[in-house]
Amino acid sequence: MALKFTAGMKNVVEVLNQMWDAFAAGPYNALPLTGGTVTGPVNINSPSIYGRYNGNAAGNAYLSMAFSSVTYAFIGQATATTGGGVDVDMGIRAENTLIFGAGGFGAKMKLFPSGNLGVGTSSDSGADRLQVAGMAGFFPGGLQGQRLIRAGVSPEYPSVVAWAGNGVIPSQGATVLSVGKNSVTDRGIDVMGTVNTMGNDYAEYIVKSAACGPVEKGQIVGITAENTITDQWAPAVMFAIKSTLPSFVGGDTWASSIGPRPDPQAGPAPVQPPRRLDVTEQQPLPGTNPQEYHDVVTPGDTDAEWAVKQAAYAAALAVHAAAVQQDAKAMATFEAALEIERQKVDRIAIAGRVPVNVLGAQPGDYIVPVHDGEGIAGIAVHADDITMPQYLRAVGRVISIEPDGRAYVMVKAV
Repeated sequence: MALKFTAGMKNVVEVLNQMWDAFAAGPYNALPLTGGTVTGPVNINSPSIYGRYNGNAAGNAYLSMAFSSVTYAFIGQATATTGGGVDVDMGIRAENTLIFGAGGFGAKMKLFPSGNLGVGTSSDSGADRLQVAGMAGFFPGGLQGQRLIRAGVSPEYPSVVAWAGNGVIPSQGATVLSVGKNSVTDRGIDVMGTVNTMGNDYAEYIVKSAACGPVEKGQIVGITAENTITDQWAPAVMFAIKSTLPSFVGGDTWASSIGPRPDPQAGPAPVQPPRRLDVTEQQPLPGTNPQEYHDVVTPGDTDAEWAVKQAAYAAALAVHAAAVQQDAKAMATFEAALEIERQKVDRIAIAGRVPVNVLGAQPGDYIVPVHDGEGIAGIAVHADDITMPQYLRAVGRVISIEPDGRAYVMVKAV
């Protein structure tokens, strides 16, 4: 950088006046040239960067970037806020009215300190990576058959692909994963490899007859001519075993009459708003040359305004509490109706391996149903001794003996 002043200069006064004019034109109070501390807000209009520090409290914004020249009227805003200590979250707004709210100023999209991304919500849902308007997931729309998700080592070799379907998901029973179906092909899942489960038998839900009592796992039951379960000998036309640990269960339509499991309506709890504090910023003083600046205070909430905010929050909290209570009542009603329907059915082993409540058997024996008063019991019959009628009635063949002495059988195909 060339020196401004040299020995023997004759126009020192002229150069000094040029420097003064440049300095007077400003801005001369924007940032320290080297080090130092910025004591006021920094504004760069269209687009603007607005900085503010109100102490290390949760929800205080300390950096905002907005596409607007008017402070507090942000057309689109990205805001970084404190998260109650050293944690920082970031929010992106998409409207032109600033809404003060803890942790992001009413952000439409928010990145939480946990690494979770929220869209249309101010709630960090813990383990959810994507939280959308109170529920985990995303709904891109489109038509049935459209690819929704593809994940794997490369686009050419995806491990998982999810396609859109419009078949209804039967969601009466509590579960970990529900999968819909394509309403045209009726397909829900296609698997190129094996499907591995921890269960040992294939079962189906079968309705119990009106006179049937409670059925224990491993109990031998009869099947009536009306395709219902009975624990009585007389109405049985064939016999089966109640499943103990099924890997697949068919016929899961027994609760369709009570409708789908109710979705919670309360949504996330309202967030208590922080009190807006006074903000002081320097603005040019009109008609001054050289330009002078003065402090302009944007007032925060008055006691009356703060009381209105608190009252609105209390009212919103009461409405949310009532909605939560209503959700709980609806769920309790649904669960009660579900249990009534569940008592009407049982899972009966159709194939695979299953324990049966018969003692004294040996591997290779057949388990044959027999009279037990008016009920049904089972006996072990050696393969060399079994008669044809006994074989036709047999529910399975023993492959091992359980630690408690019960027979463990391979279910006999009808």
